[in-house]
Amino acid sequence: EDKSLQAKARLAGTGELKLRVVDQQDFSRMVVIGQFNLGFIIARLDGDLYILDQHACDEKYRYETLQQSTTINTQPLVVPKRMELEPADEMVVAESLEVFRKNGFELTVDEEAPPGQRVQLVAVPFSKATVF
Repeated sequence: EDKSLQAKARLAGTGELKLRVVDQQDFSRMVVIGQFNLGFIIARLDGDLYILDQHACDEKYRYETLQQSTTINTQPLVVPKRMELEPADEMVVAESLEVFRKNGFELTVDEEAPPGQRVQLVAVPFSKATVF
């Protein structure tokens, strides 16, 4: 019987990892088991074990709190700033203009400009007296 348990343990250890999506509500259901290396929380949820980076969790929490409690305004620049980007990065910016806008950055993309010189920063975010 002992050999059977050992065999099952070996098989379980070689199984495929499954992708798990953890929602924000799942964190309140996690059971904290302990802390490792002064920077990681070991937690359990529905039979799965999770290793959480305390610093990353804290940054995510602070970012989400800031987003909910801060009004981001946009300050136009007197002179737009041309961004020196790789062409691939310009494509990412062009596809993500709405994300930048929601975070207070206004960018324009000039498709006629030479590669690497197509993106201009025309406004930056600010909140109260802080310019980002």
